[in-house]
Amino acid sequence: MGYSRFPMKDPRTVARDIPGIFDVIFPQLTTGTVAYFNKKAVIFSDLKVLSEDDVQSSTLQKAMLFEIAFARSEQILNGFSEADWDDCLRVAIRRQRRHFDAQLPDEILPTDRKIAEHVANNLAAMLHYMKLNAPEYELIHSPRVPGYQWIASGEGDFSLGQTLIEVKCSSSNFGSADYRQVLMYWLLSYASAIEQNTLEWKSVTLLNPRKNYVVDLSFNEIIEVTAAGKSKIEILELFSSMVGDFALKALPEFKL
Repeated sequence: MGYSRFPMKDPRTVARDIPGIFDVIFPQLTTGTVAYFNKKAVIFSDLKVLSEDDVQSSTLQKAMLFEIAFARSEQILNGFSEADWDDCLRVAIRRQRRHFDAQLPDEILPTDRKIAEHVANNLAAMLHYMKLNAPEYELIHSPRVPGYQWIASGEGDFSLGQTLIEVKCSSSNFGSADYRQVLMYWLLSYASAIEQNTLEWKSVTLLNPRKNYVVDLSFNEIIEVTAAGKSKIEILELFSSMVGDFALKALPEFKL
């Protein structure tokens, strides 16, 4: 059967399911490097961590619970102090339908509402603080991530100027998969900036409102530490050669 790259894959899927690309381009994105980045984390003194007991008390699948919290935070950011839980559920279900194993609830119980409200308030406060420190920029919801060749375009969580903002609600610290994802988003923005004179992400902020945990990094620093001396243009050329020819087929994890 002939080799085909279709259907097109979204950037997050490529970053998650084809890590071999990053093993070649960013060979020093190791466990130790991830730990080094995570040591730069800060917390907000006036925000509280969501306890693990609270999380375990939820009847919802964790991905759905935090998707609801994300939707509620968007309401808060849009000025709605009173929660519209039916709307939160509709938004969360629409987003989670992209995942075949998602368990779709019919309602949000009071315990789950309390947890979602806690996380949503933390996230809204974090984003509000960032906006106060960059008043000249608009906080963008779901900023577009450009596509490239057979990689489809996608969406980030938020952006502020040339800062990409990604939200994670894991019980652990940010992992290599999280850094691969934001590096993929940067790389696609850089390719588009070169080819179409569009915006290139210059920095990234990773937020975990569940843990009250924030990491701010410039992409130049991430590249300097992980790319084994390659320049940005060399990274793009290598990336283009990998996704643009049959070399990608040799990666064992690449499947159509």
